Amino acid sequence: MLTSELMENHFVLTDVIPSMPQLLDNAKPLQTRTSESVVPPPYPETAYQWLVEALDGLIDFGQRHGHYGVINLSDSEYEWLMDDVLGELIFSVGEDESHPLEPLMRFIIRIIANYEDKYVPKLTELYPELAEEAPIKTTNENSKPPPPYASELSDTELAAHAFFAIGCLLWQGGKAEKALSAYDTAIQLKPDYAEVYSNRGNIKNGLSSHDAAFDDYDEAIRLNPNFAEAYSNRGAMKFRIGEHAAALADLNEAIRLRPDFMNAYINRGIAQLGLNNIDETEADLQKALELAEQQENVDAKVFLEKELQQLNQAVSKQNNKKPRRGGQWKGKVKIAEDFDELPESFGAVFRGEDE
Repeated sequence: MLTSELMENHFVLTDVIPSMPQLLDNAKPLQTRTSESVVPPPYPETAYQWLVEALDGLIDFGQRHGHYGVINLSDSEYEWLMDDVLGELIFSVGEDESHPLEPLMRFIIRIIANYEDKYVPKLTELYPELAEEAPIKTTNENSKPPPPYASELSDTELAAHAFFAIGCLLWQGGKAEKALSAYDTAIQLKPDYAEVYSNRGNIKNGLSSHDAAFDDYDEAIRLNPNFAEAYSNRGAMKFRIGEHAAALADLNEAIRLRPDFMNAYINRGIAQLGLNNIDETEADLQKALELAEQQENVDAKVFLEKELQQLNQAVSKQNNKKPRRGGQWKGKVKIAEDFDELPESFGAVFRGEDE
């Protein structure tokens, strides 16, 4: 009998990657990545350390002011936000709206803009004569209007997205406890944030807080019953604790919701292997491989090709095993049909040796 030892611990948990346009448009598919990726973090350790310092500073900032809206900043706070935080983000993110820290950059811009609009006097207020002059029209063909969400989101919502972005990157960089702190803050700001609950569940699972992880997956699905990633994550965990039927139900639902969800096929394939359903395992892993090729996911393609090869080798080895001949029972004594099954004492007798 084949067991799940062939792909032990190869269940994959899926993190949602924060991207403002997709989070605000339910019609757009979520960008995801495999939680606890085996590839090295994409940024140097100094970048994650800077992010930890920014997180601690922003949490302290919010606690002191009580919110992240219109704030009369001190000179040191203004300088910190402008130079140490925004300056670094502009350099790193630029105009890349898909960058994982783009929500954080927009959040910092909002805080600074709120402060300047409220508390920084405009030149026309200092010099009224400037208001009487005709405005100078300027055109810049390369300029882009700000993203729609910059005005659509409340200060609190924008802050929640920023902390979600911080948590996602810190988890990727191996800073589990700090990532949890960022996710906790995001949920405090936006209690109905299903994506954060699912990602936080992955961290808790990684820290072996399994009951707490289940609570987060359950809440993510309660908030968004169409959340395929959360079903896949919960299904993987259920199988690990022996709830096989419930696990397959979650994985089937994840695939029903997202027929192109590669990680869900991987998880279901591993679950089927654990139940010794070899044909179903091969079918699911083969489908996952096709999706990896379509999505140009090189790492997943290499992983799946290796697992399918190991599966085929294991099946072939099992099929080629010659069944051992059994003996016949005569009363309470089993008479072996070949010498391989004879006890050592019988062998000594046939060889003329003493016991």
